[in-house]
Amino acid sequence: MIARGRVYYAFYLVLILILLSVLSLYFAVNLCGSKAKAPTKIIYKAAVDLHYDDIRILCMIPYNYNNPSTVQYVKRTWGKHCNVLLFVSGNIDNELEPYVPEINGTDNWTLVHRGLIHAFKVYKDEVDWFLKVEDSSFVVIENLRHIINSKKLLPTAPIYFGHELENTYTHKPFVFSKSGYVISHEALRRYVDLDRDPKITHCQHLEGFTEELELSRCLRRAGVITIDSLDDDGNETFMPVHMNHHFLEGYDYINWLKDLAYHKVDTAKVHLSKRALAFRVGYPPEIFDYYYFVYRVQLFGIPMQSSPKFSN
Repeated sequence: MIARGRVYYAFYLVLILILLSVLSLYFAVNLCGSKAKAPTKIIYKAAVDLHYDDIRILCMIPYNYNNPSTVQYVKRTWGKHCNVLLFVSGNIDNELEPYVPEINGTDNWTLVHRGLIHAFKVYKDEVDWFLKVEDSSFVVIENLRHIINSKKLLPTAPIYFGHELENTYTHKPFVFSKSGYVISHEALRRYVDLDRDPKITHCQHLEGFTEELELSRCLRRAGVITIDSLDDDGNETFMPVHMNHHFLEGYDYINWLKDLAYHKVDTAKVHLSKRALAFRVGYPPEIFDYYYFVYRVQLFGIPMQSSPKFSN
């Protein structure tokens, strides 16, 4: 009996040791795992974008479904920095989701209008600002959040902004759509309400209409105002033309921009903000180049910031 008791004692002792080992391994793996994962998210928000959570931006990109590759470049690069990335197209692409289905739609104004309505209805509780840009654009979302914060702009104010041009008839500013523009939550709410009102006939969403003029007209009817997007030094943050015009040619050979610019400039000088945020890209694959230089290249002596993984 004594011998049998010793055997049971040894058996239970071994069993307890095994259980303790398993529990130790379990807690070690989980604790290490949580320590490894947590800093990535915290460091990114703290070091790269302080306003990711309190200035929430939906990025909306309409595109022609016959040429989806350019929009794929956006999703793989700067689109990661938006709180919500939304595509508007006339057909489904497996990579480009979520998207707004506008069956066989290729008309730009139709895509934009339907996209804005959908964006507000679906994401109104998740975001504060709505950015619309072309598929061949590069946007530094951190700088956009910075300008919203530095200007103390509120999503509850009925405003929208981008690169301002002058309406030659009214001499009032309107936003150039090719550079992209940002609409506040309240402004888009009013736009959607206006669209719902069957009595309203002056906002017509028909194919072939010019995006910036129609949008400006409808928003003005809704009591929405345009504000400038200049930085504290009066420099542009939304680029109206491709970068080579800014650095090599200036505006001397861009007559439409000289004539329509709401903020007149000396064409011999380039007034680019150090916090520039929206760029027009002439050759779409260069979006990867922009992303590399903005987010991956580090100046010697400046601490490296954590950023999302760069992928092709």
